[in-house]
Amino acid sequence: MRKSLLTTTLALGTAAVVALAIAPALADEGRTATGDHCRTAPGAARLPAEAIGKTLEDLGYRVDRVKMDDGCYEARAMNDSGIPIEVRYHPVTGDLVRARLRS
Repeated sequence: MRKSLLTTTLALGTAAVVALAIAPALADEGRTATGDHCRTAPGAARLPAEAIGKTLEDLGYRVDRVKMDDGCYEARAMNDSGIPIEVRYHPVTGDLVRARLRS
């Protein structure tokens, strides 16, 4: 009983932290990332993919991959509790475009 209560409490706490971390990006989920979000000027200096991975690692995520998709960097990562996320970042500014929980 006590172990299941602790497990439930930890899971809910982790979900709350993840929700707060990605809430700003979820608010924009109705817009498509292929729209104006990741459009760049010709010759604009793109951030290296390693910078995106480092950003996620600094937030406590284990990064599975970072790739370019529809003009955005798309990364798949997982936190220490095993909650997987998928995020999209602008390739020049490094701004978070979209984040969602993976199933």
